[in-house]
Amino acid sequence: MRDITLKALQMALDAGASDARVVFERGNGDMVTILNGEIDRLYQADSSALNFHIFAEGRYGSFSTNLFDDATLRKFSTDAVKATLLMTPDECRSLPDRKICYNGGGPNLLQYDPSIETRPSSGGVIIAHEVAAEMLSEERVISAESEYGDFVEEYFIADSLGFEGYQRRSAFSIGATCSVAGKGDEKPERTWYEDEVFFANLRYHGCGKKALKLAIESIGPLKMPSGSYNMVVDRTIAANLVIPLTEALKGSALHTRNSFLMDKLGEKIFGKNVFLRDMPHTIGNAYSRLFNIEGIATKERDIISGGTICNYFIDNYYSRKLALDVTIGNPSVVMMPKSELLSNNKLSLSDILKRAGKGIYVTQFNGGNCNAATGDISYGIEGFLFDNGEIVHPVNEMLISGNLVTLWNNLVAVADDRLESRKWQIPSLCFSNVNFNGL
Repeated sequence: MRDITLKALQMALDAGASDARVVFERGNGDMVTILNGEIDRLYQADSSALNFHIFAEGRYGSFSTNLFDDATLRKFSTDAVKATLLMTPDECRSLPDRKICYNGGGPNLLQYDPSIETRPSSGGVIIAHEVAAEMLSEERVISAESEYGDFVEEYFIADSLGFEGYQRRSAFSIGATCSVAGKGDEKPERTWYEDEVFFANLRYHGCGKKALKLAIESIGPLKMPSGSYNMVVDRTIAANLVIPLTEALKGSALHTRNSFLMDKLGEKIFGKNVFLRDMPHTIGNAYSRLFNIEGIATKERDIISGGTICNYFIDNYYSRKLALDVTIGNPSVVMMPKSELLSNNKLSLSDILKRAGKGIYVTQFNGGNCNAATGDISYGIEGFLFDNGEIVHPVNEMLISGNLVTLWNNLVAVADDRLESRKWQIPSLCFSNVNFNGL
């Protein structure tokens, strides 16, 4: 990978680029889907591409090709530079300063499982069948789909300022989707999935049973009256309430003034128990990284600490646009550190349901939106009414509405149940006084 990347980089410079970055991406994977006990889809995929980022006379262009012979690459590079010179000049486009780029010496992130090289493709078929069988054992099942996948992806980056970087990761996943016959015409459908970097850690046994259990538990939902309820949000969907916060902290949102967190750096906006941290060097997580696609070195950083905004996500381009220091364009692995203020070191989902007493346990968001400029939200939900910490019955056809600032100021409990394989490692959350619109 290195040889062809460096060769392509030199071709871009020979064609007249002032500076350039070339990224060689390569990946391959297998996937099988079982529908109602029969193979529905089975395929293998291989892909590779050279991505050119051309800087020429104050202009910028990006181009991609999967043709790698010398003659074609040389013509492609020449055409790419010519096309870039037709672009409107933008003085903020440049390669990042070499001083902020990764220089080696970082930890081994343990993101590659060599067993993927020798695993037979039939192994995925067997696993998918086993997971499907877990659902089909129930007579109320209308449809049962299981999907197993594994893949490897790698990339090598080189730029004209001397940066070089390589990263490779593997991933294994298993998912189950189950619909069951409910009351009347209702056919509740639920999904469960697992994913891991290392196959040995993939918890595929029971995946189908979890999807089946979730579907059966959703039979017979009732509509609740509108009002203010305590709300517990399940760990599998809690990131939906965090992602709008990080999006509002990005340079692109700040530049267009389409952010409800505009000009809030260093201010306490949320409750003192709200903590978010970017942890890009988390060992064994597929989303960890030592550097980003620009080559900029990553580091751990607080996003929000005690309710105070600690960092924006600023890439090289928006650093120049906004006259702010470069941080990183996007977070890597986002965690909610345990807060002594909440005494949540050992709280389970059951614990926070009991602490909340009575309210609505949200297990699914169905559409809705967040106004990026104001933080106002409106999300459709499904879940369960709970009382004295115990599930009473499923609920649906309700909306939550309000504002993210108000919501996060009403965070009262955080469980200790984050899913460690995910990018968004957000545990189950409990909020007080959330506005629900129902009957």
